[in-house]
Amino acid sequence: MDKTPFENEDTSPIEPDLGTEHSLVIKEKMINVFSLPQKKQLSGSPKDENNPLPEEKAIDEEWLLLSRDWQTQPYAKTDIRKLVKQTKNRTLKAKLLLAINVFCTLAVVSTFFIALYQGDWDMPTLAYLGFGSIGSIIFIYYELKIRLSVWSHLCNSPDKAIANAIAGVESSINYLKLTKFSFYILLPVVNYYLYVMSQTSDISLWVTLSMINFIILILWLITHWFHKRRLQELAKLISLQ
Repeated sequence: MDKTPFENEDTSPIEPDLGTEHSLVIKEKMINVFSLPQKKQLSGSPKDENNPLPEEKAIDEEWLLLSRDWQTQPYAKTDIRKLVKQTKNRTLKAKLLLAINVFCTLAVVSTFFIALYQGDWDMPTLAYLGFGSIGSIIFIYYELKIRLSVWSHLCNSPDKAIANAIAGVESSINYLKLTKFSFYILLPVVNYYLYVMSQTSDISLWVTLSMINFIILILWLITHWFHKRRLQELAKLISLQ
């Protein structure tokens, strides 16, 4: 019996063949974690150079302070040595000045006693020498008091270099004040003595008074200049403490 065209085809149910070319096959693939892109370290990134971590910033600041301190040490030591040397020189000059003042005082006192012993000196001169002797002794007394109060505490320790320098400058200021005060007392006494002597001698009063007062004024101005200079030095030393 002939088959129709439809009878030649297989009418059995069609089941999908999973093994054909057009089928989907899912395969597992191993992931290599080392092949993944890694994040750049913070310390190696270009932006991190400008913005360091807080710990790194603290360490950098500490090293900066240490380096500055190390660099400034030689200069500080040099200044301290210079300050100690300056204090020693000032003390030596003060002792020399004290010796000169003591010598002048002894000369005035000796002259006064010699005049008294001879007995032929005029009364105004004796009075002037007597007043000068007493005034010089009082001046030396206060000068010694000013100087010794500082010299007894001076030492060569670098730790006390600034304190010793301040004490030396203060001693110099007190001495200059004493010297200026002595001018205020000496000026009227000298003028009165010259006036009295001009009445009994041929000395020109105005010429002599002009010369003596000019000399006293120059000495006072020099003393005043040193006084102002010492005050400035004292202010600088106090600022170093």
